[in-house]
Amino acid sequence: MRKLLLFLFSITSLISIAQNNPKIVSGYIYLDSLKIQDVHIINPKLDIGSVSDEKGRFEILALKGDILIISHLNFEYKEHLITDENLKEKAIIIHLDSKTYLLEEVILKKKKGIFDVDKDILLHNLPIVNAKTLNLPYANSKKPKNEKTVTFKSGVSVSLGGLIGALNGSYKQKKKLENLQKTDNKLLKIRKHFTDSFFVHQLKIKKEHINPFLEHCISKGIINLYHKEKLLELTTVLLNNSKNSPYLLDKEKTTVVGIQK
Repeated sequence: MRKLLLFLFSITSLISIAQNNPKIVSGYIYLDSLKIQDVHIINPKLDIGSVSDEKGRFEILALKGDILIISHLNFEYKEHLITDENLKEKAIIIHLDSKTYLLEEVILKKKKGIFDVDKDILLHNLPIVNAKTLNLPYANSKKPKNEKTVTFKSGVSVSLGGLIGALNGSYKQKKKLENLQKTDNKLLKIRKHFTDSFFVHQLKIKKEHINPFLEHCISKGIINLYHKEKLLELTTVLLNNSKNSPYLLDKEKTTVVGIQK
């Protein structure tokens, strides 16, 4: 009789211990038919948590009667009670609802023109501030009626009026323009030698800033290096100057991978 009672007590103890041991519960988080990533699943009773992966799947320890807290910045807060069925299922399915935001009321008034002045906020009798009242040196200067600019292939824009005014004599004007055009053509050849991918992905230079970056490197002798076909040295100069360039896409250090030949 004692042996039977001891056996029944042992069985009861094992069942009780098994019921008190948490089990791994797995499941998926959905928004409609979409699996949601980065959702936080917390079991406050066991003081543990988990996060859903890119497939919306999660795993967490739980006991029957535990309440899982489901939380995400963009979705409504939710609680899920663990049942016997959940402990037996291979995966539980939890659906979330999108979070809704209430905006304050906005009253639309009649559209005003850009020259309308709000009399309620207009300050009266203030001094007029402009170039003349500040006595700036260019206050009485006038813009030429037919101001023109010369735009080169590499993207350099030069004021023709300012250029001619800065030069002394037609011969100097002609030579200056010829030198600018030669520099422009050489910069264009350097850009064609390297791919846009080289500038964007290797040097981290924004595509729209490639031409200004090359102009910035003229003083580093890139035109002379290209003319002498010292391409390795030219690549090194471009790489070194890209590290602290104001035209960087980001501040990551770059490594040369490939050059178009």
